[in-house]
Amino acid sequence: DFLMAIVGEELGFVGVAVIIVLFATIVRRCFSIGQQAETLERSFSGLVAKGVGCWIGVQCFINMGVNLGLLPTKGLTLPLMSYGGSAILANCIALAIVLRIDYENRVLMRGGGV
Repeated sequence: DFLMAIVGEELGFVGVAVIIVLFATIVRRCFSIGQQAETLERSFSGLVAKGVGCWIGVQCFINMGVNLGLLPTKGLTLPLMSYGGSAILANCIALAIVLRIDYENRVLMRGGGV
């Protein structure tokens, strides 16, 4: 889909820049949650959070590259924006897992057990 092209047409540079910054924030936060989990000696949780960040980041990069005409059409949806049924469901489940990892990190930092 070419949702990013439509956003660029309707909202211009500011709309596209806002979307890119929001996706970059999500990816950065996934990586910081993963690093925090690894610091707390929860290696698997850290790798899962970083993997979700890579997954969303690469999917955004490919979709935006296709919209700019830099990459061939692949059929990847733009995470959390494109209507895709199973794609949006998988992205929401992945982000829910990252939120759970963040919750468990916070509980462990307070001294509680999970």
